[in-house]
Amino acid sequence: MRFFSRISMAMAGLLLFIICFLIGASFTHTLPGILTKVTGLNNWEYEVREQSAIYYSDGTKMADLGYKRMYNEDFPEFLKESVVAVEDRRFYEHSGLDAKSIGRAIWKDIKARSKVEGASTITQQLARTMFLTGEKTYTRKIKEVIIAGALEGKYSKEAILNMYLNEIYMGRGCSGMGCAARSYFNKDVSELNKAEICMLVGMIQSPEFYAPERNFEGLKMRQEVVINLLIEQNLITAEEGNDLKMQSLNIRKSEETTNKHPYFTEYIIAQVKAELGTRSVYQAGLRIYTTLDSRMQAAAETAVKNNARSFSNRNITAKDISLISIDPRTGAIKAMVGGVNFQENQLNMAVIARQPGSAIKPLYYAAAMNEGLIKTDTVVNNKPRYFGEYKPENYAPAPEKSSVWQALVQSYNVASVEILNNLGLDKAFAYLDKFGISSMEEGDKNLALGLGGMVKGISPAEMAAAYGVFADEGKYHEYYAIKRIEDRSGRLISWHKDKTRQVISSNTARVMNDVLTDVVRHGTGKPAAIGISGAGKTGTTTNSRDLWYMGYIGELSTAVWAGNSDGTAVTGAGAYGGSVCGPVWRDYMNSLLYSNALEKKPAPRVIEEEPEEEETPEEELEQEGTELEPGNEEQTPEQDNEPVEQPENNPGNEETTPPPVEDITPALPE
Repeated sequence: MRFFSRISMAMAGLLLFIICFLIGASFTHTLPGILTKVTGLNNWEYEVREQSAIYYSDGTKMADLGYKRMYNEDFPEFLKESVVAVEDRRFYEHSGLDAKSIGRAIWKDIKARSKVEGASTITQQLARTMFLTGEKTYTRKIKEVIIAGALEGKYSKEAILNMYLNEIYMGRGCSGMGCAARSYFNKDVSELNKAEICMLVGMIQSPEFYAPERNFEGLKMRQEVVINLLIEQNLITAEEGNDLKMQSLNIRKSEETTNKHPYFTEYIIAQVKAELGTRSVYQAGLRIYTTLDSRMQAAAETAVKNNARSFSNRNITAKDISLISIDPRTGAIKAMVGGVNFQENQLNMAVIARQPGSAIKPLYYAAAMNEGLIKTDTVVNNKPRYFGEYKPENYAPAPEKSSVWQALVQSYNVASVEILNNLGLDKAFAYLDKFGISSMEEGDKNLALGLGGMVKGISPAEMAAAYGVFADEGKYHEYYAIKRIEDRSGRLISWHKDKTRQVISSNTARVMNDVLTDVVRHGTGKPAAIGISGAGKTGTTTNSRDLWYMGYIGELSTAVWAGNSDGTAVTGAGAYGGSVCGPVWRDYMNSLLYSNALEKKPAPRVIEEEPEEEETPEEELEQEGTELEPGNEEQTPEQDNEPVEQPENNPGNEETTPPPVEDITPALPE
């Protein structure tokens, strides 16, 4: 079989060689002109391509993407001669295709039984750089040959070489020799000496492999190969070549460039690649207008970093925090923080599914309420019992019966499973789908779903969008990050198309808002209280592997998650969703409130004036001794010693006053 495989590969290689040889021969006659029309290059003109750019929602630039370019009208003669000598010594003799080089490469491929060597001319390399991907396949090679022929039919050799020297990738995010000269030597390309030129020419073959900061020894060896080729082709003398080899290279240190908001930037890049292709991101000079609010993003990053620092003081072992905010009225992502430190962990936890714990409860509570199965004053069983083989527990003393209102505010487990059981798993699945939860599996169809037990879980992004349903009168808006994309001429090539649906009635949404507001006032969400009325829900999974706080107001729905991306359990005092994630939301939202970044404003403080009384000298001394500093009038020592929140599956130790139960209805059937 191996023998016949080799025969087949040899025949295929021979056939391809014959085809390429015939094409190469015909390039010298009329074919280039025909190919120019067939490929559409007759209507294409070379333009200096700008970097693609990402913009904030207000139109200010956030970041540049893609390779840096410094266009040059001309290049030093020695540079042009060296590139031709090393990359394509027959450049001025062929018409875009060098049949001899292709034949040699095919023969080596046949012997190796794989694609091991390229044989691209400068024109072919330009065709690949401008129009194709870098994959090594025979299909791409044929396309490359055709486009190269078209380029040769339209442009002169000098024009092709100029384009090549302006476009070839040179490492460090640089396209072209002009950018490379500045990046590696801090010089204009016209100021380079011959030793520096030889180094850059040597890097063309594999700029990342020969990166001087990682492989200087290999780079020097490659530079010597270039110098030897120049000697061999009589472009320099042997004596001059030896001098060049001995000349020192003062290479500029690479500058580390980190994009602003790296998690969000990488998320945008992935979105654009999926829609328009990789080449568009880096070479099309796109203008990408996003939904990100710069003030909200800054506040989110600050809240995440500050709270992450506080974890060590509390012995909380969560290394990762994510925060994502969505405008519930549109689905626009206003802030996204995927982790604490992008250099240490590039996983964007804002869009990765995690176990939701009790944070899932409001979704199916709302479904049951919307179906008319429960009201807030409906009384349900809260005494542990078996549901088939499944027996949920309340992990602290809790009443044997509870109103729906109290069950959600206190996050009782048994009562919640009763509600899910009465709703039915099929209907629960249907509602979760309407809420935008896309990560459900068939294995999730069991009552453990009521406490957030899932195969994959739910991402913070999907949770934030789902809670947005409560904030926008029962309507779901699919979340998005890109408003529109324009090409470099300003032509609109992609734009957001709103996807909205009614999930629950506006009345159900209003009732859920009232209940979830009480979660913050009286329940497990107390640590998340902010300067205005806010609603929310906490979540804590087994061994505190996933900690959540879902918080929202009318104009902003936010998911905060904390944990470890590798699934390690979180330990430490108060390692619960409310006490770990609640303060992140609180700090973030208060920052927005008091910096006027939100439409809603905090209520002004009312200071009641008391009638002045005549003070004795002793009273004056006493007041001077106890006077608080300006701005700290409301601070008391107790603020730093608030009771530690009980976990959502352990809420029974918190004293709360649920609303009165007006109509006692029978408990759901056991």
